[in-house]
Amino acid sequence: MNKRIINKDLALSWLIEGNNDYMDAKQNHHGDISKEIRSHTHHHGQNPFAIIVSCSDSRVIPENIFMKGIGDLFVIRVAGNVLDDYGLASIEYALDHLDCKLIMVLGHTKCGAIGASLEGTHPSYIGLLTNHIKESIGNTMNPTLACKKNVLFEMNRIKKEVINNKEEFNDVLIVGGIYHTSTGKVQIL
Repeated sequence: MNKRIINKDLALSWLIEGNNDYMDAKQNHHGDISKEIRSHTHHHGQNPFAIIVSCSDSRVIPENIFMKGIGDLFVIRVAGNVLDDYGLASIEYALDHLDCKLIMVLGHTKCGAIGASLEGTHPSYIGLLTNHIKESIGNTMNPTLACKKNVLFEMNRIKKEVINNKEEFNDVLIVGGIYHTSTGKVQIL
């Protein structure tokens, strides 16, 4: 596939058009996105059943991958599905205030952040991200193994830094998954 060249005005118009379609939709293929569910969650709050930590990659959309609608998932997205203090705080919030009992760390094949980490050092903010991933993958140079190690590393961080700190989190399940961008299948680790 050739790279699309989209100017900024067209990109903005696509977002606005999509939002207008969304405002009138009752359901999409992913779950309830109706005005009624928006109103209900606005007035009564959200009640997601799972926390998903995933990559920012535009091919990895948890609400689509798991076919869920508004209020179903509490999603934290950052390149390489890595967590900083804010991401860990978001998880703690969802556990404490939203009573989520499931956390999934979702990596994916063909991850650019993993690839960049395997390539070497990078300046600026990209370097912060790739250095974090390098810590999780060690000397691994295989992208598939690196992706799995990165997911397991973040799962262990969540256990150590969030779950183990509060007794009421003992019944929380943490799982890892790898989303295969070629097929759409999520492989549970």
